[in-house]
Amino acid sequence: MSGCAADQNVESTEETTVDQTQEASTEATEESEAVTEPSEAELAFNTYFVSSEWLNDNMDSVIVLDARGQETYDKGHVPGARVLTWQSLSRMDVEFASETWGTLKGADALGQAISELGLSADSEVIVYSDTQNGWGEDGRIMWTLQAAGIENVRMLDGGYKGWKDAGYDITKETSEFEATDFVVEALDLVESISTAKLAENYDDYKVIDTRDKDEYEGAQKFGEARGGHLPSAVWMAYKDLLEKDGTLRPINELEAIFADAGFEKTDKIVTYCTAGIRSAHYAEILKMLGYENVVNYDASFYVWANTPELQIGKVVKDHAYNYYAPDHVKSALENNEEIMLLDIQPEEDFDAHHIKGAVETNAYPVKSDEDKAKLEAVLATINGSNEDVVIVCPRGGGGAERTYQELEANGIDTSRLFILEGGQADWPFAELVN
Repeated sequence: MSGCAADQNVESTEETTVDQTQEASTEATEESEAVTEPSEAELAFNTYFVSSEWLNDNMDSVIVLDARGQETYDKGHVPGARVLTWQSLSRMDVEFASETWGTLKGADALGQAISELGLSADSEVIVYSDTQNGWGEDGRIMWTLQAAGIENVRMLDGGYKGWKDAGYDITKETSEFEATDFVVEALDLVESISTAKLAENYDDYKVIDTRDKDEYEGAQKFGEARGGHLPSAVWMAYKDLLEKDGTLRPINELEAIFADAGFEKTDKIVTYCTAGIRSAHYAEILKMLGYENVVNYDASFYVWANTPELQIGKVVKDHAYNYYAPDHVKSALENNEEIMLLDIQPEEDFDAHHIKGAVETNAYPVKSDEDKAKLEAVLATINGSNEDVVIVCPRGGGGAERTYQELEANGIDTSRLFILEGGQADWPFAELVN
């Protein structure tokens, strides 16, 4: 009996040891799987970007595009890369800053340009640029190819410099490839917006200006017809989404940037820059973060500023203001659009010349309590309507700015507030003056 009991204890001990070993092995496997399984952030990143290490390991299965242009390409590039520019896929043969300048080529022309790059609908494409000194050309080309029907496109995180700094091969040899018969059946423009559609539905969108701060404030560095920004646009620079080495900032940091700025994943968002390049890159990052209703305004500020009937915003002494051009006011008046002209000229100036239908306040120069009281007298009228309020002052300067701030302080939404550019002095349409 005792011997049998001893054998049972041995068997029990062996079974327990086996069970513990199997359990430990299972736990180790689960822990290993938990470690290797990519997070949601990693999955999102890997849908839009690849690392230099990944590209080096997968060179034989992808097509690499160098978006920096021929001259830079000739000085050294990723082996096998094919050179192009965003302009080669865009309409550059029309009048500068006209309605379609810089926008995507038509389906036939774009299909031809893409076929000459040797791409097919099922190509796996990796695009790189100079992320530190460029304008996000990789994002613009990714956005373009997707509109043409090539879905499997990603960007190289850190761009050419990241590849080079990682110690991977560089060559000056031109890659050889054959053209394809790729055809764009129809452009998918769901992620872009035209000037006309944006202007017509402006209040439906949150608009992000992705340019440098001085451009947003009014600097005209690239031949813009006017300085400033789209009305009430939020300034969030393209470069602020990147680390100093040109790689993308961590996703949790990017999430915080947009959450802190008041954006929600369901918002309808328009991104723009000077010519729709930085903004295309920006739009791709927003999509990566889960913002699904994002469109790139590819005509961007070049075209908007060159369309005089469209209003703009400017920053003066660290305060942002929205502006109506005289042409826009004229068009609004002639088409009976909802607009209130709030004239602050002194009484004698108003009597001498004012735009037909303007509301007289005589509040200029809007410095004293008496001046401000004259504005308060029309607050009920302003609050009782949904009209845009266009402030008319002698020259469109300080008096108009002080009026704008006073109305803003009294609760008038800045999306309704505008200043007439140049004021009454620069109003060119005598037929609309009393």
